[in-house]
Amino acid sequence: MFTEVRPSYNPYEISKESEETLENLSSLLLSPPSGDFFQTRVLRLANVLHLSTVWIAEWKKDSAVFQTLALVHSGDLLPRQTYNADIAPCSEVIETKSHYHSDHLEERYPGFESVLSVKGTHYLGYPLKNRSGEVIGVISVLENKNIRNLGRVLKIFELISVRTAQELERRKSDTYISHSIESVYALSHSLKEIHRLATSNFDSIEDLFSGYLKTGLNLFHFPIGLISRLKQDKYRIVRIEGDVANLKPGDQFRVVDTFFAKGSEIGKTIYYEDIHSEDGLQKTLFFKDYGFSKFIEVPIIINGKVEGSIGFFSKETGGTPIEDHFIEVIEMMSRSIASEIEKREVAEEIQKMKLHQDGDYYLTSLLVKPLGGTKIESDEVKIEFLTKQKKEFSFKGKKGEIGGDLSIAHTIFLRGKKHTVFINADAMGKSLQGAAGALVLGAVFGSIIERTKNREDYQNQYPEQWIREVFNELNKTFESFDYTMLVSLVLGLLEDESGLLYFVNAEHPNLILYRDGIASFIETKYSYLKIGATLPQDRFAINIFHMQGGDIIIGGSDGKDDILVHGACSGGHFLNSDEKLFLEHVRRRQGDLEGIVRSIQQTGDLTDDLSLFRLEYISPEKQENTGLSQDLDQIRKFKNEIRKGNLELALELLEEAYELGHQNLEVLRSLVKFKIASKEYDQAIKHGEEYLSVKADNNYILLSLSFAYQKSGNIDKAIEYSERLILREPQFSNNTTNLAVLYAKKGEFQKAKELLHFAIDSTNDEHRLEKLEKYLARIEHVHAKQKRKISVI
Repeated sequence: MFTEVRPSYNPYEISKESEETLENLSSLLLSPPSGDFFQTRVLRLANVLHLSTVWIAEWKKDSAVFQTLALVHSGDLLPRQTYNADIAPCSEVIETKSHYHSDHLEERYPGFESVLSVKGTHYLGYPLKNRSGEVIGVISVLENKNIRNLGRVLKIFELISVRTAQELERRKSDTYISHSIESVYALSHSLKEIHRLATSNFDSIEDLFSGYLKTGLNLFHFPIGLISRLKQDKYRIVRIEGDVANLKPGDQFRVVDTFFAKGSEIGKTIYYEDIHSEDGLQKTLFFKDYGFSKFIEVPIIINGKVEGSIGFFSKETGGTPIEDHFIEVIEMMSRSIASEIEKREVAEEIQKMKLHQDGDYYLTSLLVKPLGGTKIESDEVKIEFLTKQKKEFSFKGKKGEIGGDLSIAHTIFLRGKKHTVFINADAMGKSLQGAAGALVLGAVFGSIIERTKNREDYQNQYPEQWIREVFNELNKTFESFDYTMLVSLVLGLLEDESGLLYFVNAEHPNLILYRDGIASFIETKYSYLKIGATLPQDRFAINIFHMQGGDIIIGGSDGKDDILVHGACSGGHFLNSDEKLFLEHVRRRQGDLEGIVRSIQQTGDLTDDLSLFRLEYISPEKQENTGLSQDLDQIRKFKNEIRKGNLELALELLEEAYELGHQNLEVLRSLVKFKIASKEYDQAIKHGEEYLSVKADNNYILLSLSFAYQKSGNIDKAIEYSERLILREPQFSNNTTNLAVLYAKKGEFQKAKELLHFAIDSTNDEHRLEKLEKYLARIEHVHAKQKRKISVI
């Protein structure tokens, strides 16, 4: 018997359930999601497949983390979360590029439940791949029991993974594009800010640091920014901005107690999004005491050495990520700060050097100042100096100038007569070097002046001898500096009463005479190399010029000629090379120094130190010679008797003229000649000395006196007058021969031979040459004979 067994379920109900499942699957696979794609998808998956926990996560390969895009648990959407790959089963999907299932999750990945705050022991993960087949995310399921219909779930995941991966790829592209745009904007804005900072003028380095830090805080949304300086193993905060808490400028740490130990070692940028994962940094004071959890710190490198850092810090993780453009901008800040520090340190060093240099300038100027100037006491001579040194300086509010130009004037007495001595000098070298030369010159010359005023042996010298001694002493002093100090100068000695000027020129501009409204150069017959030059030079000689009452002598350094002249037509500039231009300035301003300087400056610009001097001679008033007509009458008679050959009567007329007591120079000169001819040498000496007391520039009288003293047996006095003459006229061969003979008579044969060799070298006259060579042979013979006598003894 057939028995019908009826099913325990309603077929209609089954078909209805199947229909709902199919509809749900259809909506899952085909229907477009409403709202957020990923949230809709996980909600539908959980609902259709009756799953407890479902999420879709993006794989961030660079940081090795997963970030949930949507997470549903027990029907509720949970916040997005980030978790490390090494503690999550999702990493198995990335590694195998395939699905991964585990029903013993707590054994393989203990503690994963705490990451998502969701409990479960059964895990299923399915990869989301991009067009290139790379895994870019996962679909994951977590259950406390076996996943029902695992095969069907996998099949559904396979079906939806393509569309889900496409959406994820699109999202990433959109995010990348959006982020790139934002990055470009942020970079552009940052560069503008960097440019603003770089072109700003900050009053101090602290203000500059503050400006960079405030800008960085604003650009990168960090709460704290600081700049440090490193010294050995110490890290010192020099500026801090933002929510500084209990940090302040001046705080100092060991480098190892900061986050910058590695950065200072390798000289590269160091940054961390989350320090909690870095055991080494968690031991530092910056983490333990100040709680910094996120930071970026860039070294400040100066001359290849890490000198400090600029860093930004936060106590919170997350927020604005530290991205490439972020790092590039802070590194630009670092370079800009380094450049500014270097410039300011160089400027500070230069300022220190300048202050030290200005101090040296000031001290040197104080030392040089009392050495220069005029200290004359004379009714017959007026002298003025004007100096404009090129280098001006300021030291502690005191302005001054310094250079190598120096002018000095003193009154001295030589052989009972008042003389005015002056120097105008230009020590070579710029500023301090030139001033050092002027200081040495002034000190040595001042010492010579003091000796002359206090020692009789100096006061008993003749002017020619005194100038020679001064010149030699100055030259020897500067020779000791081995060419590091050279000085051009004019050294002059004026006999106040007579107006006779003795002067020496050592590569200095020529003296200028201003007489009767005309400016002209005074002939410089003998000149020498700069003081301090050790090259062989001609025999020393002195120039002589006789000043008249009202004469003005103008002199100065080459700064008066080295003028950058303004071109009248071309508008250009050129350096003056015409030394006669200065004559025009003197003529135009009638010898007035201030006026001459104004005239120079109207012509062009000074390019060197300038020093000028003005010496005016005021002839002393002399009593009117009431016996002049008598003198002239006697001289006419004298000359008439000479022509007749009546020498005795002529001599009587001369002596009568002399007895009139008018010191007529022609009378005195003739008496010297007559007395020598008559071998009355004492009388010749008397009249010759008297002549020189009135007019000392007569070389014939000097030679005559030398001859008269020789004949009277006073060889030393004869040599003295002959030496004076050779200092004036070294080429006067008669005197050179006479002096050689005198030294030979005194037994100084070497000097005698040197003088004769000099005379021989200086003449082209064959007759004269033959005579000189005979003198030389005779002296050498006498010298050799004397040597033999000494050797016998």
